[in-house]
This record gives sequence, structure tokens and C-alpha cells, in this order.
Amino acid sequence: MKPIRLQPVNVKALWAGNRLSKLRNLEEGTGIIREVCAYRKSENSILNDEYKGMNLRDLINLHYNDLMGNDNSDQMIRAAYIDAREDLSIQVHPGEEYAKKMENDFGKSESWYVLECDENSSVIAGCSINDSELLKQVAINGSIEEYLIRIPVRQGDFVYIPAGLIHACGKGTLVMEIGSFGGVTYRMYDYGRGRELHLDKGFQVLDTSLRASKKEFPLDSRNKNRIENGVVSKEFKVDVIDTIGSQRITKENKYHILTCVLNECNIIIDEEKYSLHYTETLLIPASINEYEIQGDCRVLCSYRP
Repeated sequence: MKPIRLQPVNVKALWAGNRLSKLRNLEEGTGIIREVCAYRKSENSILNDEYKGMNLRDLINLHYNDLMGNDNSDQMIRAAYIDAREDLSIQVHPGEEYAKKMENDFGKSESWYVLECDENSSVIAGCSINDSELLKQVAINGSIEEYLIRIPVRQGDFVYIPAGLIHACGKGTLVMEIGSFGGVTYRMYDYGRGRELHLDKGFQVLDTSLRASKKEFPLDSRNKNRIENGVVSKEFKVDVIDTIGSQRITKENKYHILTCVLNECNIIIDEEKYSLHYTETLLIPASINEYEIQGDCRVLCSYRP
């Protein structure tokens, strides 16, 4: 099986910034672009080769071994861009057990890689009090912001958000969100915008003791080929691959999701070249055991543990 290019799924949002629209030459108001998604009725379609027009879920079902390899799940890691002009709603995602029992779904942990952001940008991740009842009261009366933890972010930062952690993407940020399989979100606070809140279920899954982890990968530190762990969780891993010239990557029976997050690059497989411009993504099936990255670039490589 050859590498797979996917048709991005563009989603408009009232809170959208203008970075995605400019990068992809899209209509203004595009707040989310789903780069890789096999989740219910949100699937990407295939752009290349004999599978053109097929959706990703059907391709997984048709060629599971070639595409997914030794993965013990028939679900695929999600990857999407979020372009936030303003602070997004405060929310929390359930873990695996609760999601399966209450929502017939999967748990949802995720991570944010910051591609671009305004000066003094931040994200919300965690709360400063352990009293869930008090937190519920302040969510209802609108003073919850006082108890939320803001984490400053800049270009190249990686923030991991486990299931159960209260969180929100901050204004003026363009992030790539990479996460596990689930799609359930409980909205806890929405700055008085009038959308439905899900406080009962949200507080059943909220863990006030959780904290986010942040790793910094400043772009001015790129002076050699290197591969570093950006996120390590039981559901997914993301490596930050900096390349100056070329480097060869080997893998064993796992799919890789490659996203170019700095400059542009070429992916070489069996002497064939696959070009990736800034923000573009390529899905490498499990049946491909090695590839080469060429260019002066940074690539995120997302895969299953």
C-alpha cells in the first residue's frame, strides 16, 4: 500500500481566526480542519491512487492489516487544526470506562502543538482548587475563570491534555490537536455565549488533581537532525522530528501520521517523492517499513504505542 493523502474536512466556527483561511486559501471563518479522522460521520476521503473517493473508515475496514498493522484497535488517531480568535469554551472529556458505559463511545485524551500564536498567548489546563462542589458553584455563577490555570504558550510548545482535565484552547492560537479516538465533549463554561452546558456529566468525569504537561521545542534550537518525544500516552505518541538535510526513519508494522509544521519537506519512499508543504499531512501505512525525510523542516509523527 502506498502513502495516503486525505481530503481535509473544513469546519466553520464563529470563534475562528484567520490563519487557517489564509494558509489554505479558504473562506473566512474556518476554525477547524480535520486532517485525519475516521470518527463517526466525520471521516476524511482518500485523494490518491485506486482508493480515491473512498472514506478513511471504509479503507481501514477493507485493508486493515496493510494500513493499521499490529494495532489492536480499529480506530485511528485524530489530527486536526484549531484556529482560535477568542478563548474557546471550558470543557472536559471522559475517560475510556465512562465514555463506553454512558456514551457508547471512546475516551478522549488529546494534545496541542502550537504552530503560531499571538504574543502572550495561553491555554487553560487545570484548576487551582480540589473542591468539585465549589467549582460547580462558580461554573454556574460565572466566576470559574478565577480558579482556572492558564499556561503561557509560544510557537513550538506541546501541551498534553489527559481525559478528565478541564481545559480550553486560548485566543490567538493556531494549534494542531492530536488525540485518541473519542468524540465526547462536556462543556463546563462558555463565557455567557448561551450554548448548552453539560455540568452533571462533566463533573462526574472531572479530576481536579490532574495537571497538564508542557514541553518546549523552540524553533531557534534547531541545529541538527533529532527526534524527540513530544507526547507519550497509552493511547498515542507524537514525535517531533527536526531535519536539516535528510534523515531516515524506520518503523515496524505501525502507521505513521506525518505533518509538516515548519517550512516544507519531501518524504521519499522506494525512490518516490511525496511533497509536503507547511501544514500538510501524509498517512504512511503500516506496511511501509521505512522512509526518508528531506528538507530543512519540522515534522510531527503521530502513531500508536
